[in-house]
Amino acid sequence: MLPEHNILFKNINTEDCKRMITCFNADIRRYKSGSCIANYDEYNDKIGIVLSGRAVMVRYDINGVRTIIESLEEQSIFGAFFTFNISKRNTIEIVSETDCEIMFVRRSEITKRCEKACQCHSKVVENLLALMSEKTISLSERIEVLSQRSIEDKLISCLEIIEDKTPDGKTPQIPFSTTALSDYLCVNRSALQREISKLKNAGVLTISKRKFKFLRPKD
Repeated sequence: MLPEHNILFKNINTEDCKRMITCFNADIRRYKSGSCIANYDEYNDKIGIVLSGRAVMVRYDINGVRTIIESLEEQSIFGAFFTFNISKRNTIEIVSETDCEIMFVRRSEITKRCEKACQCHSKVVENLLALMSEKTISLSERIEVLSQRSIEDKLISCLEIIEDKTPDGKTPQIPFSTTALSDYLCVNRSALQREISKLKNAGVLTISKRKFKFLRPKD
């Protein structure tokens, strides 16, 4: 997948995109599954774009407790610029779930004043602001999920958000394994599995691998 298909380069033609990537001194790297792609203590000024593969944003608190913040699919974008993380006691890392190809660009390269005042550079800055808005919406969705009182309510809230974002005609798919989903919901894995089994047995939903479907109208 080419970088110009990413929202950061939206409405910029291929030739201008290639020129901009060179202008930004972009760095493209490959990572094996399970590798640490970035640690935000070291990558404060870098923006990453997932060109291929899948990764997750993981937070470790002072006690080493692992929480998945976000799933990063192909063409997702990440960076300290988007995390809204204010605690210095937490460590945030990007970890590859599959083999990945990542393009890094320094935020300072994007936001600096363009000597040629080219229109495409201004468009990238505009797209960057749109991405900030998108990340704010994602943060609000995560707060909505975690604010639910029970594991069942957290799970259903999460699945409803995924379902709402799934294009018509396609089956919703959970972007996590069961273990990763429990980390994302901040719940015990065994307890989560019990709730999933209960909902399946009650005829509320079906889950096959990561694909799911609600079987009755949601309250």
